[in-house]
Amino acid sequence: MILGVHNMVDALTHYWDEHLSADGAWWILGLDAILLIPAIFAVFFYPVAVAIGVGAAVALAAVYYVLLRALQKHRVHA
Repeated sequence: MILGVHNMVDALTHYWDEHLSADGAWWILGLDAILLIPAIFAVFFYPVAVAIGVGAAVALAAVYYVLLRALQKHRVHA
């Protein structure tokens, strides 16, 4: 029997209801852990691809920041 991602997430959240409160920081940490584990595995198995992806994300953020600063500097104030 193949379970969908939705079913697995529902099962995890119902299990965690007993251990984590929805209004505290433990809930956020629990959800972050779901995303952190595949990211760690990706770093171990595909280090070059992850390095390229991180470099591209940093480059795009830098370009966005530089363009934003340039547009703010050249904006005409009425």
